[in-house]
Amino acid sequence: MIRGSYSYTQEQIRKFYKRINFPQKYIRTSVADASPEEQLDFLCKLQKYTLCAIPFENLSIHYSPHHSISIHPDALFSKIVESSGRGGYCMENNALFAAVLKSLGYKFYSAGARVRTPAGYEGWSHHVNIVTIGQEKFFVDIGFGPNGQTRPLKLPRLAPDEHDAKVFTQIAPAQMRLVKKNIEENTDPEQRLWVYQHRINESSEWADTYCFTELEFLPNDYILMNYWTSSSPKTMFTQKIICTRMMMADDGSDEIVGALILGKELKRRMKGDTTTIWEFESEEDRVMALEMHYGITFSEAEKAGIDCMSTELGA
Repeated sequence: MIRGSYSYTQEQIRKFYKRINFPQKYIRTSVADASPEEQLDFLCKLQKYTLCAIPFENLSIHYSPHHSISIHPDALFSKIVESSGRGGYCMENNALFAAVLKSLGYKFYSAGARVRTPAGYEGWSHHVNIVTIGQEKFFVDIGFGPNGQTRPLKLPRLAPDEHDAKVFTQIAPAQMRLVKKNIEENTDPEQRLWVYQHRINESSEWADTYCFTELEFLPNDYILMNYWTSSSPKTMFTQKIICTRMMMADDGSDEIVGALILGKELKRRMKGDTTTIWEFESEEDRVMALEMHYGITFSEAEKAGIDCMSTELGA
């Protein structure tokens, strides 16, 4: 059981900065005395560098002797910060980021989200963080993959029937926005949820990606959510292997320009175009790609974890 919010030490924060390759010129030990503008700017940078260093992945469900996920902050720090190249799925990456935010002096809480699939919205299976800066709230997510949020998005104050749809670049030419609306699964027409929407370019239709609430979720809520998401044979995470990491421009602009996506093959998405760069024929290929392109290495026991599983290649 995890009780209350969790903080890391200054030494752990130093290691986190090193893990995400955070430039020395940006480093802060606290934002408590920073202006709202400085807090938001720092949060933007922190999110971008985290997205480009820490992958969204579910490898421990497949490549491990135990096939399980721990979301205890100490376990997350050991796995993601102190191990080479590793990341996690939403409840791992966003829980780690929440502890970092707490340690730096941000005012925030965590909330739950429902992911949209072709069949409709699933149950609560996603984790987001809501940060208060000045008099405004921003939602922050570092655990959704290549279509996920790439900068904090403000939760505008809306009248009951008002519709806000300010558009932001996600990874150019893709775009993202927040709307507040009723979802079709609701039986109460007065219900309103925040909906994160994504489209691949400005000529495409907006797609509802997930919806979330402003209700605070507790650590033990995520324990229940994590158990289902990581163990049920009905979830995407047990049915396929996912490892994605965003890519930053190398011109010093701090802009996210692409994504590296691994499943049964390795793909690179840049400027709206997706290219397959490696079609895997065996587990050896995929394990090699994880090491070459993500810096992730497995022990022999971890490699053997996928033996005879449905996600094993070349079986």
